[in-house]
Amino acid sequence: MREFYTTIDFLKSLLQEDVNVHTVLHGLKSTMDINKKNIFPIAHIQVTNSTIQTGYVGFTFEVVAVDLRNISKQMVTDKWLGNDNELDNLNTTHAILNRLLTKLRNTRNDFKIELNNEPSLQPIIFEETNLLDGWRTEIELIIPNYEINVC
Repeated sequence: MREFYTTIDFLKSLLQEDVNVHTVLHGLKSTMDINKKNIFPIAHIQVTNSTIQTGYVGFTFEVVAVDLRNISKQMVTDKWLGNDNELDNLNTTHAILNRLLTKLRNTRNDFKIELNNEPSLQPIIFEETNLLDGWRTEIELIIPNYEINVC
């Protein structure tokens, strides 16, 4: 089924074009920050669902953009900014997903892949026990179903 490969490769290529994305990954979220060679910020893609519609195949992806929290050991008196880069991480990773969604809405492509939902973004702040901040969203992409030819 080439629609899946075409769709996920298209999504990967859009993320790789982003000036702020240094690494694009896929697979289980639990392995997202295991590789010490990852360069942050990273974008992570996980397929969560597929639908087969008349003439189209749909794929739902969770897309996550995160950056590594840096905590300063110096004492800070600014209670708003604190001693870390949490707000910087949220700003940078929000911009990554904003640009991705804007491209998906406004860019025509040779594969006729279209955004089929109105995604919302949810913040990730120090998720679980790792040092990552960012945003996650679910996007549904549809592509013509070229594999099935009913005659």
